[in-house]
Amino acid sequence: MLFPVFCIIQLLSLAQHGWAEEEFQWTQTERGSFYYGTFPPTFTWGVGTSAYQTEGAWDQDGKGKSIWDVFTHKKGKVFMNQTADSSCEGYNKVKEDLELLKELKVSHYRLSISWPRLIPTGIKAENVNEKGIKYYNDLINVLLENKITPVVTLYQWDLPQTLQEKFGGWQNISMVTYFNDYANLCFEKFGDRVKYWITFSNPWSVAVEGYETGEHAPGLRLRGTGAYKAAHHLLKAHARTWHTYNKYWRGKHKGMVGISLTTEWGEPVDISSQKDIEAAERFVQFNFGWFANPLYNGDYPQIMKEYIGNIQQGLGMSRLPTFSSQEKGFMKGTCDFLGVGHFTTRYITSRNFPFTQGPSFFTDRDLIELVDPKWPEPESKWLYSVPWGFRRLLNFVKTQYGNPMVLITENGISEKMHCAQLCDEWRIQYFKGYINEMLKAIKDGVHIQGYTAWSLMDKFEWDEGYSERFGLYFVEFKSKSKPRYPKASVQFYKKIIRANGFPNFREVENWHRISTETCSTTNQLLAADPLTRHMEMVTEIVVPTVCTLCILISAVLLMILLRRQS
Repeated sequence: MLFPVFCIIQLLSLAQHGWAEEEFQWTQTERGSFYYGTFPPTFTWGVGTSAYQTEGAWDQDGKGKSIWDVFTHKKGKVFMNQTADSSCEGYNKVKEDLELLKELKVSHYRLSISWPRLIPTGIKAENVNEKGIKYYNDLINVLLENKITPVVTLYQWDLPQTLQEKFGGWQNISMVTYFNDYANLCFEKFGDRVKYWITFSNPWSVAVEGYETGEHAPGLRLRGTGAYKAAHHLLKAHARTWHTYNKYWRGKHKGMVGISLTTEWGEPVDISSQKDIEAAERFVQFNFGWFANPLYNGDYPQIMKEYIGNIQQGLGMSRLPTFSSQEKGFMKGTCDFLGVGHFTTRYITSRNFPFTQGPSFFTDRDLIELVDPKWPEPESKWLYSVPWGFRRLLNFVKTQYGNPMVLITENGISEKMHCAQLCDEWRIQYFKGYINEMLKAIKDGVHIQGYTAWSLMDKFEWDEGYSERFGLYFVEFKSKSKPRYPKASVQFYKKIIRANGFPNFREVENWHRISTETCSTTNQLLAADPLTRHMEMVTEIVVPTVCTLCILISAVLLMILLRRQS
């Protein structure tokens, strides 16, 4: 279990040591070898999913449309025009998926609530869907009955479509009120059992990919302004929600409210170059500090204020919105814990040539991203396995924000798959390396309370559809029943959880061997899956068709017989 007492310990520690004394060392290059050891006894292990990516049932039981429902139903927005209309059928497979969690023996499960499933239009005063309330009540209850702590995300990208159509979504300040009303409903209905709330998951993607590049729903391309405006309102919504919980629910429910920020790590190409060091810092601040700095220090990073829309770009004022003094005070300190999501690393160098395109979020950063050709070839083109970047990021969080209580909310690796492959050797190596770097970060003094592997199962991956898979469990999307099959990484992650770390070389190598042997057996079963799908087709299509034809033929024969008799 996670315990609020850690917040008290954290505050006492800050009071004694302060947190402006230590500065992150950008030139620190120690990467070290594998470290054998275990995590603290109170450390928690989990897996995660999100509502839109796994639930399906997009129009069942009174659920309203989300911006992603509308976005995916437009041609050309998602790989092969795929949708999450049915996805993993998680809405109807709670008991089956609970068995997966029990098999892993996780202590917490990160899930998200679908705003339009609870409030179809997004406006609480108009309608609350009781069937949605019941679904999440039942899900939370069954988790707790099995001693699995729910870590609940309020918003993982599925904004009610009505709010987008009426107000422009996160471009409009009114979202702060509507989100607070929705969050307050969740606190009221589920807060007696849910003690760990995450307001927003990866708000960077919501802002940049939703309102700058248009790659994600709602698909707007408001270059140079849209992302900053959306982020401004997301931050205000988070702060308002934290204060609502703090004022009305904390005393009664004794819970915690945080946010989940996802970022790549940026490493200077040349650690002797001050320009590269500054570029790497801009990279991290424009990704992570953009949201973390207001919540911990009351305002946007100074680097962002200097680089966005200044007088040199011919603008009278910055394109980055500003917080009033009152808003800064209202914002600062509104995180009981910091969720950190991380997948990969980039080398960063300063840009030495002018951009020809106009202002945008990406040109504002004034840098170039690179990858090392020596890094292992990734299964998915963007996700290189660079474990040491994880430790760097966690130490950055420690020094920049006063060593807050951290919960790793997303960490994992995907693969591009067009056929079933359960022996995911690359995922075993990824988890082994990244979890070990997290263990080193704890040795460094970083206050990490728990780890969430991403993700429990393969699911709908936004604009990539089903072409990219993050799951520990393989999902056969071509089958109507969406069966789940364990990959080799399931066995490996189970061993880490059971041992609470990495006891010794021999044992860890043995885990590896057992995991790959197990997956080979399961792979043989899955190899017969085309026959299984064929039999499903016979059962679901051929048999009903034949039965229908038999009934029609019988009816015709009966009519002929009756006519002859008459």
